[in-house]
Amino acid sequence: MFMSCISFIEISCTSDNNYQGKLRYFDETNEEMILHSDTLYTNGIYTPFINVVDSAVLFYNISQGDFTFKASNLSTGQAIGDFCPIGHGHNEFISLSPIQQIYLEDEKSKTLLFAPNESKILIWNITESFKTGSTIYDYIGGYSWKDKSPVSYSKQVMINNDSILLYTPSIRTFPDDKITDPTYQIRTLGSNILIREIRVFNHAIDNKDSQILPESYLDASFSLKPDKTKFVEAMNWLPQINIVDLKSGKILGNRMKDKQDEDIFSTNMEKALFCYNRVVSDNDYIYALWVGTPRSEMRSGIGYNTIHIFDWEGRFIKKNKNRVSCQRVNHKHSKRRTLRVEHRKTETIQIRFEFIKKYNYDA
Repeated sequence: MFMSCISFIEISCTSDNNYQGKLRYFDETNEEMILHSDTLYTNGIYTPFINVVDSAVLFYNISQGDFTFKASNLSTGQAIGDFCPIGHGHNEFISLSPIQQIYLEDEKSKTLLFAPNESKILIWNITESFKTGSTIYDYIGGYSWKDKSPVSYSKQVMINNDSILLYTPSIRTFPDDKITDPTYQIRTLGSNILIREIRVFNHAIDNKDSQILPESYLDASFSLKPDKTKFVEAMNWLPQINIVDLKSGKILGNRMKDKQDEDIFSTNMEKALFCYNRVVSDNDYIYALWVGTPRSEMRSGIGYNTIHIFDWEGRFIKKNKNRVSCQRVNHKHSKRRTLRVEHRKTETIQIRFEFIKKYNYDA
């Protein structure tokens, strides 16, 4: 068993007044697994938001065009089509949320999307859309949010046929000059009824001297376990992942030892490390893209090449070192891979798929 030779250290298990889970600590091992890459080139598309689905790669088109998503063949890079039209017409929406989850139902790939301007929630049938060349929505329903929060949902995933998980981020409100608390909610899809509220942190943190927006202190990347029983956060400004059990509501955190903690939020953040950039998961493991770069040294477009692997019990498993840097991590259902997006002067986008060939941890 590979697991038997993994080195991690559990230092303590604590709970403070703000963090709502149990926290332990891990040492980042020096042992590394070197990854190799395949390369796919596409032309004329640039976006930092990418998803791999079926035999395609989906680009979230936030900067141009009349469609929210563009799709290209995963093997050839050739365009498949444009999907989810932008506009005011029938089945058109001014803006749609990025994809947070792609799930299988009746052997078809689907995703849950949110249209905040129209207060609509949608189920996009990706597989049927690729087959027909046009956008197929399996469901479009009204979903009010303005009476519940000053900011719209920024994450949305399907849990079961009539339950969804939604996330409301922190924002500063005016004129009271207060920061709202980051909150997850399990709600019904059809009737928009609250089932449960989940807070990883009890309250937001303010700091008038901060060089970054305090409402971003608790920001994190997010991934739902494919069996829909748990989700994981990988935090931007703390070297920490949080695993939340959707049935029990229990929260388990694992933080890198000897790195920054919540005390950094009482400083001006000039020397703060940016920690995790993105996270994805499968039913066995969690893959978090580690940055570990001081805020003052970060540059737009720079990639990173360290992936931390955890299991769903929160244990640190291994550190992966990519031969090339990447800005996002993603994976298809049966193949774990990372993606690198690189903007060339010729407007060519390079996506590096890091095929992980030695991920059989139980061998």
